[in-house]
Amino acid sequence: MAITSTNNLRKGMKDTNGSTDVLDLQKALNGTGWYNLDLDGSYGGKTEAAVKDYQQRMGLKVDGVVGTNTWGALSGQSKATSPATTAPTFSYTPSDKVTQMNADAQQKYENKPGEWQGGTWMDTLNNIVSQIANREKFSYDLNGDMLYQQYKDQYTTQGKLAMMDTMGQVAAMNGGYGSSYAQAVGQQAYQGQLQKLNEVVPELYSLALEQYNREGQDMYDRAALLAQMEAQEYGIHRDEVSDFWTDLNYLTENARYMSETEYDRALQDFNIKYTSHRDAVSDDQWQKTFDEGVRQYNTSLAETKRQYDLSRQDKDKDDDEDDDDGDTVDDYYDQLLGAVATAKGAYSKQDYQTRQKNYNESVAAINDAYSSGKITKEQRDELLRIATPGSR
Repeated sequence: MAITSTNNLRKGMKDTNGSTDVLDLQKALNGTGWYNLDLDGSYGGKTEAAVKDYQQRMGLKVDGVVGTNTWGALSGQSKATSPATTAPTFSYTPSDKVTQMNADAQQKYENKPGEWQGGTWMDTLNNIVSQIANREKFSYDLNGDMLYQQYKDQYTTQGKLAMMDTMGQVAAMNGGYGSSYAQAVGQQAYQGQLQKLNEVVPELYSLALEQYNREGQDMYDRAALLAQMEAQEYGIHRDEVSDFWTDLNYLTENARYMSETEYDRALQDFNIKYTSHRDAVSDDQWQKTFDEGVRQYNTSLAETKRQYDLSRQDKDKDDDEDDDDGDTVDDYYDQLLGAVATAKGAYSKQDYQTRQKNYNESVAAINDAYSSGKITKEQRDELLRIATPGSR
């Protein structure tokens, strides 16, 4: 039966307040097949006698006190040496340094440069470009040319003067009288001056065209200068963006590297703990298996001794014969039984070759004792059965 109690029990104790420790003890002792105690939950004289007998059979300290070792023998395991069976679990918590590094990276990201919206000169540049794109084609208007008007006034005045002068000269030649001829000659002089005005028009057209082109070139030059200044500002913005991502990548990569380093270290520690746990569990399972084997062997050996003791009571002690050393057959059997039991008890801790060697030596010793008449045939058969690995 499974025993969960590890409380020390001694004579005079009783189960109280729902406790079943003494009752569990009595059930465990009855379960060995050696005792028939009343299941009353009271640690009396009969229970104490059974405990002492059991302790003697198991090779324990015979004091009638049920402690860790006695409980362990009854349950087939040693409570005192059972390791913790709770498997370790893996967990990782970033250090304060990693947490701060992540916070720095997040703050850096929140302060990233905004999208490019144009520089200081963008509006002026757009205005100049618009003027260039929407500029009217060149056209020349004489009446709108102030210089032409000046030439016109000048040549008109000069034409009138030339006409009057010519008409005066013709009149002087005719005795001071005017004539149609004088008027015609005067008109020719006037038209001659106006013809000079017409001759200056191509020059004025060229000057106007040159002025138009110069103004256009000035607009192109201003646009180019503004575009260059705008490009410089955009370059500064791109440098700021590039520096931002460089700094952010540096912060995030450092945080990631530190976090991965800590994680790997935590995982290595976990693997070491888990491996130790698995080793402890394996050792514990081996110990339980070994202890159970010892318990079963001791139980079987005790039962064999009990049956043998009963059989000896039915024999006539007068038929016992001394061996060559003066010992009786039964005394020699007891000695040989103890040696075989000791050898077999060590089987579980030995490798196959050592175990087989010890078994062969035990068999040889048993057969020699039988051949020399130190033990009976029944005793030999019983000893061979006990010495066989795996038997009870």
